[in-house]
Amino acid sequence: MQDSIISMQELVLMERLVNKYPYCTLFRVLGVKYAMITNSFNKETWLHTASVYVSDRERLKDFLTIKPQPQILPTVEEKQSTKGSIMSEINSYKEEDLSDNPTRQELIDRFLKIENPKPTPIEQEKEGESIDKIIKKSASKEFAIVTETMAKVYLKQGNKEGAIKIYQQLMVSNPKKSIYFANQIEKIKNS
Repeated sequence: MQDSIISMQELVLMERLVNKYPYCTLFRVLGVKYAMITNSFNKETWLHTASVYVSDRERLKDFLTIKPQPQILPTVEEKQSTKGSIMSEINSYKEEDLSDNPTRQELIDRFLKIENPKPTPIEQEKEGESIDKIIKKSASKEFAIVTETMAKVYLKQGNKEGAIKIYQQLMVSNPKKSIYFANQIEKIKNS
């Protein structure tokens, strides 16, 4: 009897939540479940509206037909044995003793010993590359995203070819301003 009262309360709650959040599928599905548990007079209405909002009706059917399994709670002895094994593992952990005032280097060494950070092969490869190589790689590649500001920076640096390339890319990506960008290219070529 108490289960049906709880379910009726939950059904009323689902009705309120569905009214407040009409596009939330979860509330509709739970409403169907509670309506079926309580054998509510409007369970068919709940089912029809939920089936409209659910993307997979087979899963809805599975959810509605599965009976809840009784939950088996661990016994007191099982809880204590699990608790004891965890506590024994925690108590078995020993740290290296440090002096009362450890130096900075001692702390760093201890941290590295515990954490043991090892760079991945990609990080090692990047460390070996010089900054000049990275700059040359980035300068040789075409930019995926270009802006007019980039072209202006190239002009200030004296790189007219780079600025023209950027304006050409901008002409393609933004046809509405292509006349403006064409005029900018002409100004660069004439200067």
